[in-house]
Amino acid sequence: MARRAVFLDRDGTINKQVGYCGDPKMIELLPGAAQAIRRINEMGLLTIVVTNQSAVARGLITEEQVRRVNAEVALQVARESGGRFDAFYYAPFHPTEGNDPRYRSDSDWRKPGGGMLRQAAIDFVLELRQCFMVGDADIDHEAAKDANKAIITFQVPSEYASGQADHQVHSLSHAAEVIAGLLG
Repeated sequence: MARRAVFLDRDGTINKQVGYCGDPKMIELLPGAAQAIRRINEMGLLTIVVTNQSAVARGLITEEQVRRVNAEVALQVARESGGRFDAFYYAPFHPTEGNDPRYRSDSDWRKPGGGMLRQAAIDFVLELRQCFMVGDADIDHEAAKDANKAIITFQVPSEYASGQADHQVHSLSHAAEVIAGLLG
């Protein structure tokens, strides 16, 4: 049986945007984010983070640092609300920056490509057309629509958002409320 998920951008959606973050000590959850994650869990939806981490390609941080930051986000959410993530996917690529050929790539995993979402659909047997995406940037909406045009997108306010998403919300908590309403 196919399952449903809420895809979440990380920086600027779950935790405060702090630039190229490779230090778990810099993670500070946005107000209400932990409770929103738990609410999504309680709705029976998977919670899957999809995040661009081009700082790896740029040589500013390592993949291990990305994993440690992701673990810190998960730990803070669990401590604050008991909420949990089902998976973290990250794209360490950049098409033109960096010297490491492993990362200097125009990978479909890098948003606005939908590769991370498509891989999650395979890994978790998801019905993408019944999934949701919450992010703070136009590329989050674009990645969701690239993966499947029917994914319902939500955009929280940011300097990277021009209002393309299906729903404009003021926070991840607000997005969780709207999703709950859509599920009826």
